Amino acid sequence: MENIMTKSNYICACGIDMVEYARLFTYAPLTEDTCAVTGYTGSEPSSLVIPAQDPEGRRVVAIGDRAFANQASLRAVTLPDSVESVGRRAFAFCTGLLDIRTSAESRLASVGDRAFMGCERLTVLRLGRLHSLTSFGRSAFAYCTRLRSVVLPEGMTELAPSLFEGCTALEHIHLPESLTAIRTAAFSACKSLRVLTLPASLRVIEDCAFAWCGHLTDLRLPESPCVISGSAFMECYALEDVLKVG
Repeated sequence: MENIMTKSNYICACGIDMVEYARLFTYAPLTEDTCAVTGYTGSEPSSLVIPAQDPEGRRVVAIGDRAFANQASLRAVTLPDSVESVGRRAFAFCTGLLDIRTSAESRLASVGDRAFMGCERLTVLRLGRLHSLTSFGRSAFAYCTRLRSVVLPEGMTELAPSLFEGCTALEHIHLPESLTAIRTAAFSACKSLRVLTLPASLRVIEDCAFAWCGHLTDLRLPESPCVISGSAFMECYALEDVLKVG
């Protein structure tokens, strides 16, 4: 994990036990040994390092639904390797959030519906090293209006409906070679997207998947059979160059 200095780990470096910092968070037990983080009781944070365990020693394996939603002051969040899921709307409309930090050893497997929706200051998502990450919920990153570049991990097989809908600054997307389906409106209204290469594994592109991508000019389709909805590229008026690639 990146070596970062936040208010949280600075306090710990000055001698306060990490357990005391962990008490600033709220938790919900999941099993005898595991729990979910459900909120934060400290003052408005600019940076949060989610504890790997609660004060009773239970492993933190989940971020609860709406746990940190609407925290406008939050700029960076670090997830411990133990976290396997991020709940619905967990960080929705954290309008100042710039940085989501994980390590290559992260066990993160799923991100829930609208988990980061409306995080308008996010600019880059580099998720390629998160090999356990296989599932995004509906609209998980929708309307992140400054998001420019996304790298998705290998092993992911489908992209959820409206996943990046309304990400109007998105210019670059790296799709995994394992991808088989792009669901409804996954990239609709991504009006800065210009070049798109679809992997050979792709079999389905649903309604409005890339609708209203008005600057898309270069589309490279796989040679393998792929069912493409008639509205998948609706109102992509600039689309001129469609190539099939093996």
